Amino acid sequence: MSTRKRVVADLLFGIQALSALIFGGSQFVRMLTSTQGVSITWFGFWEAFLGLNLWMAFRAHKNQPSRVTRQTLGSYSIWTSMVTADFIVALTKSSWDANDTNTTILVVVGGVITFLVARSKGLAIGDPMVKAWLAVFFKFVPQILLAYKVYQVGGAGLAPLMVWNGHVTILMRIGQLAFSIREAGWDRNRIGSAISEVANELSWVIVTIVWLTR
Repeated sequence: MSTRKRVVADLLFGIQALSALIFGGSQFVRMLTSTQGVSITWFGFWEAFLGLNLWMAFRAHKNQPSRVTRQTLGSYSIWTSMVTADFIVALTKSSWDANDTNTTILVVVGGVITFLVARSKGLAIGDPMVKAWLAVFFKFVPQILLAYKVYQVGGAGLAPLMVWNGHVTILMRIGQLAFSIREAGWDRNRIGSAISEVANELSWVIVTIVWLTR
């Protein structure tokens, strides 16, 4: 890896790590005083998806260690730790409701369908398209239902810094992806990433609009 690419990679890793701390930390503090609009399953399924990515990042690093695999592993580790902390607070400060039940049903059904289709086509869990559809069910669906819950009861439990930082991190990844596509064109990995990140941002825009109006 050239010096320039190494510097860029280190900078992006630093931004991701800082974003995770801001996102998780601000939401953690907010939920100590209010969990209005917070969905337990939003954190729970997000953590499950992060755990899957963390496991695959660990395998990739174990098979062929490099600076990039260490940074990827570190990034997922930080995000998983922060979301876990938020999930624990949500479990202790909030309560399970119909929204969580509906979210669980939709995500589980979607996940099972994804695994069955992947298996029928001989695709592994780590396949980019499989990960993309899992991201849709583990992130897009819970965030849409999170928006519905905020619409119903209000969103005082969502920290403003967390909401806006969420857009920054997603758009940053979309920007990186756009530069990558412009440089090397479309392939299976980039298509999968595009589906995942666009669905993530679209659902977070909906959450933000509802949060602002409530």
